[in-house]
Amino acid sequence: MADRPKVGVWVPNLLLRVPVDAAVGAADGWPGAVGGASEAVGQRCAVAVLDLEAAGAPAPAAIAEMTRAGIVVLAFGPHVEADALAAARRAGAVALPRSAFLQRLP
Repeated sequence: MADRPKVGVWVPNLLLRVPVDAAVGAADGWPGAVGGASEAVGQRCAVAVLDLEAAGAPAPAAIAEMTRAGIVVLAFGPHVEADALAAARRAGAVALPRSAFLQRLP
């Protein structure tokens, strides 16, 4: 496991978490639950997958913290939350509407 990249998964909804974990494992990554940016940084994740609904208002600050630490951030959220998706992109994440993210996940 040590040579597999650690992927911090900040996705508390199990219906979304299961396919994310499966895709990370299929890509030879090691998925691990994180509850915030500090935890992802502390665990030295290479990548973080972030549900913008779970992160809420502090998502842009959390994304910025992770990207400053060299973590690649993949974020997703409802397509009707265009402002939140745009804010995530400005903070340094690759941000997609949830439907597009899940479609591209495999």
